Parts: sequence; structure tokens; C-alpha cells
Amino acid sequence: MNLKRTAPTVGKRLVVTVVTAGLLFATSPTAALAASSSDLQAQLQQAEAQTAKYQEQANNAFAELEQLQAELEDTRAQIASTQEEVSQKQVELDAAQDTLAGRVSSNYKTGGVSLVSIIFDSSSFEDLVSRVYYANRVAESDAEVISQVQGVQAELAAKQNELESQQEEQQRLVDDAQAKAGEIQSALEQQQSYVNSLSSEVQEALAAEEAQRRAEAEAAANAGGNAGSSNSGSNNATSGNSGSNGNSGSSGNSGSSGNSGSHSSGNQNFGSGISGAIAAAKSQLGVSYSWAGNAIPGQEFDCSGLVWWAYKKAGISIPRGQRMSNGRGNSMIGWCLDGGGWTTDQSQLQAGDLMFWGGGVNSTTHVGMCIGGGLMIHSNWGGVEIASVYYSSGSFVGGGPIV
Repeated sequence: MNLKRTAPTVGKRLVVTVVTAGLLFATSPTAALAASSSDLQAQLQQAEAQTAKYQEQANNAFAELEQLQAELEDTRAQIASTQEEVSQKQVELDAAQDTLAGRVSSNYKTGGVSLVSIIFDSSSFEDLVSRVYYANRVAESDAEVISQVQGVQAELAAKQNELESQQEEQQRLVDDAQAKAGEIQSALEQQQSYVNSLSSEVQEALAAEEAQRRAEAEAAANAGGNAGSSNSGSNNATSGNSGSNGNSGSSGNSGSSGNSGSHSSGNQNFGSGISGAIAAAKSQLGVSYSWAGNAIPGQEFDCSGLVWWAYKKAGISIPRGQRMSNGRGNSMIGWCLDGGGWTTDQSQLQAGDLMFWGGGVNSTTHVGMCIGGGLMIHSNWGGVEIASVYYSSGSFVGGGPIV
């Protein structure tokens, strides 16, 4: 396993610094105060384009974080497996030492088998050679068994030490990646806030320009008509238009994502079956993503935690972990592969099917739940959200029903 990620880590840290500095510059309000609606719209388009770039950086940072977390999980699984081997070899060593100790004790108590007894008890020279040979073989066999077990033990201990060192390095990389992902997410939120403020300014500028246009039109009409009746009609028209601006507060950005708002604390009854699982997952829209693998309704979820919790609320028990390193029979992907409906075509997925991303069935890094209509729900770096089933399609491994 290649652990040399130090250079990319430093590189991305520099990217974050540049991104943050760019945002501080971009959010400076001095240039937009007296700008026209067309100028503001141009700024808005530029800001939206920049937001898309930051979004891509955030997606890449999250993908790297998931990969590092997956490698760390694999190492932990290897450490647990090696520890079991060490324990088994210790049992074998104890048994071999007990056998040898028992034989030595027996020989000591009974006087053992002396060279004199071997000579005088032999019926022939051939018998003598045979007795000496087998006596030596017994001693050599005991010593060889103990030596072999001790050798395997030493190898396993060295392997475990190596894995533990590897785990420490991977944990450091995960911590760095988490910090970077958090910085990028914060920068992206600042940029999105800037985009939203620009959008509001565009709407206000449009409204002001519309009001000015109407005022100029009314003034022109007054100047060209009868001073008495025309002015009276114009004033009436002006009064009728007062406060009727349809653009005021009409920004389409407010509350339109569908991922914000209140969410359930987990005590609600969502029903049973797949529909219940989907309803439970949707109740957590907007809840934060968890770096630590938690599944706390109303607070935080990791990707597999959301799926596991949603199915649990619907009365369906599934594995907690999504990766194959947990064991085929104890992992979400193992259940899906054995369920009979596995597909690598997103268009064939049905509501309730689980979807996996990563480097293959043995190295998945992310899981979500298809909710139908070409959409899926998952806990991503930005929290629990609904996205297209073609989310990060380049690393899509496959999916299928888990029940």
C-alpha cells in the first residue's frame, strides 16, 4: 500500500490558502455598491463560475478523505486479524512447551532413558542404532516444533508492529485531510454567501431601475399631455403603482435547495419497508457529515451511518459497515452483491437500492441510497443531501438491493 501522500497533502493545503485568499478578495463589497444591474449580473456570473471551481475542489478533497479513511479501516482490520494469528500461535507454543516440559519432568522422575539402558536393552546392533536414532529424533522434534512456533510468532509480532506504524501514519493523513476538507468547505460556504448577496443586489438593482423607468415614463407623459386632467390621471396611476413592484424579495435562492430546514431527531415513525427507510433518510436532510463514523439523528452521520440508521428506523436490520474489509457477510456491499440484483448501470437502480463508489468492490469509499426518479440521498462532505444517481459517476462501482 502506497503511503507517500505528503506532497499532495502540502499541495492541497496551499490550494486551500489560495482559495481562502481569493474569497476574501472576491467578497469585498466596494465595487458593487453603485453598480448597475448588468454589472452586477456579470459579477454574479463570475462568482457562480468560481463557486463551481470551489465545489470541484471540495469534491476532490472529500474523495481523498474517503479513500484515506478506507485505507485506515483496512489497516485496522489487518491488525485485528494479525492479533488473532498471534494469539493462536501463542496457544500452539504453550502446548508445545507443555509437552516438552511434561516429557522432561517424566524423565527426571523415572530416571529417563539412559545410554546404558539403551545399550543393554538392545537385542542387536541394528536395534541399538534404531533406539539411539529415535531417541534423538524425539528430542529434535520437540525442539523444532517450539522453534517453528517461536519463529512464526516473531514474524507476526514484526508484522503487527509494522501495521501499527502504518496505522499511525494513515491516521495522521486522515486528520490532515479532514482539516483540509473543513477549510475548503468553509471557503465554499463563504463563496456561496457572496453569490447569494450578489443575487439579492441584482434583484434590488433591477427593481430600482424598473422604478426609475416608470418614473421617467410618467414624467414624459405628464409633460406631453393636458396640464390639469393629464397630471391628475398620472398622479392616480402613480398612486396605484406604489408598492406594487413584483421584483421585491423575489430572489430564487432563498430556501430553494430542498436540503435545508428542520429535521427529525429520530423519534418519529417513518413507516416500514423501503418507503420507510427513504422517509427516514429524507428526515435528516441538512444534518452535518461526520468524520468519525457516527450515526446521530439530528446531529451527524457518515455515509454508511445514514443508510444503516434509515433502514433500522424502517424495521430492517443491515450491516453497519459498507466496506468488504468488514467481511462479505458483514458488509453492505457483500449483502448487495449476494442479493441478486447487482448492476453497474445507474439507470437500472430502483428505490431503496444502495449505491457504491470507490476503486472496486473490495475498495469502496462511499455509499448512498437510491430514492427513485434518478435521485439518491447520501451523507456527503456538505451534509445529508439529495443528488443525482450520476453523482461522481467516474468512480461508481455498482449497486443493488440490500433487502
